[in-house]
Amino acid sequence: MTLFPPPRKVSEQNSKLDYSRRRWLILPHGAGFELKEAACRTAAELSGRFFTPVEVTAGIPGSGECLLVMARDPELPADGYRLETTPEGALLFASADAGFFYGMQTFRQLLAKPSQVPGLLIEDAPDFPRRGYMLDVSRCKVPTMESLKALVDSMSRLRLNELQLYMEHSFAFAGDERVWYDTTPLTPAEIMELDRYCRDRFIELVPNLNSFGHLERWLKFKEYRHLAESREPWYYQEWDSWYQSSLTPGEAALAFIDRLYAEFLPNFTSGTLNVGCDETIELGHGRSRELCEKRGTHRVYLDFLGELAKLAAKYGRKVQFWGDIILHEPDLIPEIPAGVTALAWGYEANHPFREQCAKFHDAGIPFYVCPGTSSWNSITGRTANMLANISSAARNGRDAGASGLLQTDWGDGGHHQYWPISWPGITAAAGWSWNASAEIEPLIPYGIDFAFNPGGDGTLGTYLLEYGRICDAFAHPGVNCNLFWAILNAPDRRSNRELLEQSTPLEIAAAMRKLAVWRRRIETRPPAAPRLVLDELDNSSRLARLALESLAACKGKRIDRAAWNDSMRHVIGRHRDLWLARNRAGGVRESMNVLENFIRN
Repeated sequence: MTLFPPPRKVSEQNSKLDYSRRRWLILPHGAGFELKEAACRTAAELSGRFFTPVEVTAGIPGSGECLLVMARDPELPADGYRLETTPEGALLFASADAGFFYGMQTFRQLLAKPSQVPGLLIEDAPDFPRRGYMLDVSRCKVPTMESLKALVDSMSRLRLNELQLYMEHSFAFAGDERVWYDTTPLTPAEIMELDRYCRDRFIELVPNLNSFGHLERWLKFKEYRHLAESREPWYYQEWDSWYQSSLTPGEAALAFIDRLYAEFLPNFTSGTLNVGCDETIELGHGRSRELCEKRGTHRVYLDFLGELAKLAAKYGRKVQFWGDIILHEPDLIPEIPAGVTALAWGYEANHPFREQCAKFHDAGIPFYVCPGTSSWNSITGRTANMLANISSAARNGRDAGASGLLQTDWGDGGHHQYWPISWPGITAAAGWSWNASAEIEPLIPYGIDFAFNPGGDGTLGTYLLEYGRICDAFAHPGVNCNLFWAILNAPDRRSNRELLEQSTPLEIAAAMRKLAVWRRRIETRPPAAPRLVLDELDNSSRLARLALESLAACKGKRIDRAAWNDSMRHVIGRHRDLWLARNRAGGVRESMNVLENFIRN
């Protein structure tokens, strides 16, 4: 018997129970609207497996056998539940509606064959009260409403309860069309619609609007350039990049952010706001230089964070912020304003979550741990890094008392990873955020099918994990990327060029063989999955192969450049079509430009 996320405690009996002729799902006393709706959706999904349709009632049915009876037990934790299958039907106990909802998700899995339900007792509750997923919708890719709702449905099956859509400019701020015109942004009405859809599935849609750094799409325009820390683009040697993306702290910046909050925040029902504030690398190098020299750069940063928290409070919100900057001066951590939650993020296998968690814990600051899907800057995914990164975040976060785990999924460099490449990371994070002690890796293929690919047999998840291991052919895996992405973006970053120089012809040949074997397997035994998923994996792997061929040519191997260019143009054309199958048109041109530059270079 496989269940995902794996419960804390399962007591099995050597019995099989026949529930195939049972009829009623009986709600607990005082069930809220969301739980009633969830029960009705569950009944509709299950009915095809039974002799007669499954029905929902809040009363006592006069006839028909009970399939599931729900009752309140105030001693259970808020998201916890106790589920027992008996010959007279199943019993589900919880103290809150969320616990009943999560218990129903487990019960659905037990009903794969209603005539052979295992006899068991499950006692379960999550390790993290907040279990979230954050999707970058500011780097080219903004999903359609249909795709966002499908994401929410998958999250609900995985018992995630917080969704954030990372925004810099991809909300339709009225009067700022120049900032978002080529984005196809989310509108106020769409936010409100998605908020309700999330609430109905016990998920909180938390507004996420970067309010300090990463605002280059605003600051490039003349009317906002006076708000920029850097009067001209500033070169950051460590990252070999130019920046004009951070606000300069002051009243003008606060007035600008206040205007955005006034338009943005009322569309959400959440009482929380993620203000971002990560990677403000220009701070102290431009307009605020004198102030930072006088007070200290990190003190100036913390002061501005405090002002943002006051603005958010004006709109009834408590603040989350990315904790990378304040960790550079940990003596200031105890001075983080009361009620502000730090987000300790890091995306490598060896990220020091233990040390960072201790700093926030010891200072009494509430915090989340924030690993990543390892799908961005990769094309194929990075399976080994992803598993190590998430498991470390979960274990260390739980041990240090983190209040949440927020899985991040970025779109750096043009958001070229297709949606299924992120599924292993989302599934793994959901599993470990619920049960940080569990052996999650073997269960990921099952979890992917349960959440994203109903009706699958586990093959798709296995292929996705294997796909993300092809990059292991290279001894130098890269930081926040793998070789496939570094090849595509070599002209733009010194670190990418150095990474490619370290690769050898033998490693390239090994990666080519691994990729060929993987493609042959998926072609001869395709997984049970929608055609769109298979097409995405096909185009992704063609792009990966072309990247390897290009790298081999740089190492001296002769290739037919005209044929290579034709193949690349074919991949780019399919990339556009596949993009539009899940996402809005805005941003696709920018993403394609990165691939077209690869041809020109």
